[in-house]
Amino acid sequence: MSDEKMKHFIDSILNEKMRLIISKTDLLKKEIAANLENITKLDDFFSYTIPKYLEKKEENLEEEKISLLHRYTIKISTSSNQMDLIDNLLEGINLFCSRAALFLLRDDKFVGWAGIGFSNKDGEIGNNEVKKIFFSFSANTILKHIINNKNKYSGGPLSQPDDHLIYSRFGGNKPNKIFVLPFYVSGKAQAAIYADSYSDKKIGEKEIEIISTIGEMSLNLLPFRQKFLSRVKTKEFAEEPKKEPPNLRDSTDARFFHSTKRNDPERKARVIINDMVLYNRLIIDDARTNKTLYKTLKSTISQAKEEYSRKFDDISIFEEQLVKILAKGDKEALKGYPFETTF
Repeated sequence: MSDEKMKHFIDSILNEKMRLIISKTDLLKKEIAANLENITKLDDFFSYTIPKYLEKKEENLEEEKISLLHRYTIKISTSSNQMDLIDNLLEGINLFCSRAALFLLRDDKFVGWAGIGFSNKDGEIGNNEVKKIFFSFSANTILKHIINNKNKYSGGPLSQPDDHLIYSRFGGNKPNKIFVLPFYVSGKAQAAIYADSYSDKKIGEKEIEIISTIGEMSLNLLPFRQKFLSRVKTKEFAEEPKKEPPNLRDSTDARFFHSTKRNDPERKARVIINDMVLYNRLIIDDARTNKTLYKTLKSTISQAKEEYSRKFDDISIFEEQLVKILAKGDKEALKGYPFETTF
């Protein structure tokens, strides 16, 4: 084969291979273009199914919340006294936030009543130190805002001009978010519940509102529940049979008559004064400390004394129990009360 023919043969082979490559390249280009077109259609991108094990995890989380709410509903509603009720209330709230505190509105200021979740580290106060904090009602804090507006607040920690006072007294860093709501006692906003969160922890606002409402209802019913239980116990005590020693019936009858005559007014005085303590527990502690019990509860004490006097004449028994129960033995705490007897 001549060189010319050889060259022609090789060129034909190369041209055929070149046409094949071009053909395949064009086909590949079309496929790439079609795939790029499909990528721009994102409908399928958002189409997905949640794995079953993740669905169960979400269901378990909701069940856990319901279980916690159920548990604290029982704990709060069956609290035996006000201190336990508030402790259970804040404990339940703290499950759904980083920190929680209750501030009572007293006269012209908010006074810290209790706190939970405060670490006492890195400049932050501890739980017990919340009781030492107070804010003037004249300061424009979120506490004043929610009481005046009778509405909850959820958002950043510096909502009002004087909110910096709260965090300076808490110490440590400011939280990411706060949730504050009024706490009602006998239909009046008499306290504020404060809750906050750090880092990415979310505040369970619905759960906190549920627990707060249960706390309000339970606190309003607590005096009636305690009063009922005390009446039952008093009745049991009164109906308890007296045991008489053998062969001493005559002298025992005389002593029993004398004892009943003495104990009936004493028991009446105790019941009346204990009821007074139950209904006014929120203000009695401070009044004892400041020795202003009579000034604070003047009309209530007068009504109690009048109720006792309708049945019994010996006022010394009433006044003795007044000092013993209401003033816890400190007669000076009743400064100003017009004692009729000495004991």
